[in-house]
Amino acid sequence: MLYLQAHGVEENELYYFELDENGIAYRQVTVTDGQSLVSAAPDFMLSEKVVERYEGDEDISREAFQAIWQKATAPCKAAFEQAKQRFLPGDPVTGTIAMFYPQGVIIKVSDEVYAVADDAPLRAKSKREEMYPGYIVQGTIQGYAEDNFWLVLADCTIIGKKSGA
Repeated sequence: MLYLQAHGVEENELYYFELDENGIAYRQVTVTDGQSLVSAAPDFMLSEKVVERYEGDEDISREAFQAIWQKATAPCKAAFEQAKQRFLPGDPVTGTIAMFYPQGVIIKVSDEVYAVADDAPLRAKSKREEMYPGYIVQGTIQGYAEDNFWLVLADCTIIGKKSGA
């Protein structure tokens, strides 16, 4: 992974990215006037296109990015630790597709708990019209994505559409 500090459109705006070799963002912190928005819950602020480099942008170390990430996500840590005590590996879980990220399908389990599922296996056994936000997914907790505060799901199946969605 590559790490980048980029200047935003506004003078007081900075972006910090974790990028793959193609410039796809996997994690992002947006800092404006000392306030941070992150690509994990609750903000889900992640670039939807390839991140381009501009004059003045700087490569930073993984350690520098991690320090910024940890500071920005500190308010989420306690809720995630509670979720890990409540949702254990091997437990079945049901949630609603919220969005799609490079890491996989992001599933909302509750107001404060999100999970990620591998896109390819879910897509392979689902109808095309079901692979959209609002569809209900059932899976088994395989572990935890510590950096993003997500449960990791396996053996996922779409079981219907949330009413009103």
